[in-house]
Amino acid sequence: MASSSQVRRSRREQLQAQRVATAQKERRNRILMAIAGVVVFGLVVGLAVWGISTSTSSKGGTDTPPNANAAQNGIMLAPMQSGIPTLEIFSDYNCSVCKAANLTLSAVIDQAASTGKANVIVHSMSFEAASSRPAAIAASCADFQGKFVDYHNQLYINQSSSGFDSTMLQTTIPAAIGLTGDALTSFQTCVQTEATGKFVDAEKAYAVKQKVTATPTFFLDGQKIDNSKLFNTSTNTFDPDLLRALLNM
Repeated sequence: MASSSQVRRSRREQLQAQRVATAQKERRNRILMAIAGVVVFGLVVGLAVWGISTSTSSKGGTDTPPNANAAQNGIMLAPMQSGIPTLEIFSDYNCSVCKAANLTLSAVIDQAASTGKANVIVHSMSFEAASSRPAAIAASCADFQGKFVDYHNQLYINQSSSGFDSTMLQTTIPAAIGLTGDALTSFQTCVQTEATGKFVDAEKAYAVKQKVTATPTFFLDGQKIDNSKLFNTSTNTFDPDLLRALLNM
């Protein structure tokens, strides 16, 4: 028969075991609640990011640049020709990698368009920063003055971490590419009124449709090009020779 001291010890051990079990249960519940919170937060953040990447502005006019493609969601570097490949470029003027790609590949891209080796369509994106859309609008406005390529290249040359302000878009870059007089006035009016706003939004909407989630992105005849096929790991740069090879130049 158990003594009274043994009975008390047994009860203490039972109470201790119950306390341990209760503490463990509470700890498990806290962990589960924390995990649930993280999952919900991740979903909210994910949806917010998706909302930003797919949304388009409703501001701006409906003017279409003279060198727009037939779908009116990009600018052609030369008139469309049949029987040659079509290279599409999705880039954002605030994207530093796009700047690197433009620096090394632009000469080949321009040559491909001017010599009829490829149809080249540039889609100016507006997801990177607040000034990406104004920059894209300014680039498309420059097309009315026959200066799209020059303006496009100058945007990358003048790229900075602070983005593009109105002085840069409407005065500094136009001066660098020789826009003066009536041509400058017309260009500045186009930018200030966001005359090509709907066109720029159409470029972004098309990118979303094509599942473009980063820039730069290249398509050749409707097929996305793996950027590794254009990047030389030895020189750590986009390689113009790799692009030439893809275009059979």
